[in-house]
Amino acid sequence: MNKKVNTAIFVVCGTLVNLVIAAVFIVLLMIGVFQLKPYLGAGARDVAVPLAFFAGLVLALLVYQQLSKWVVTKFGLSDKLAPFFNPARKGR
Repeated sequence: MNKKVNTAIFVVCGTLVNLVIAAVFIVLLMIGVFQLKPYLGAGARDVAVPLAFFAGLVLALLVYQQLSKWVVTKFGLSDKLAPFFNPARKGR
């Protein structure tokens, strides 16, 4: 397989892992919000649910970024994957 196919497989698998990580964080944060429900006012509950959802997505992205760097380093994939973006050409 060439570098582009390897990169496509890595991105697809990484996207699936990112979705699972996001689902786990969102579920955990929602459980936390609903556990705090008796202590929160009505206005705070209305803000807490979307905030927990957004925080779960952000946490998942941060964990995925570190995880993908670790996987590339651990398994020596940097020479087997094509760069995501082409370097800027001089003279343009």
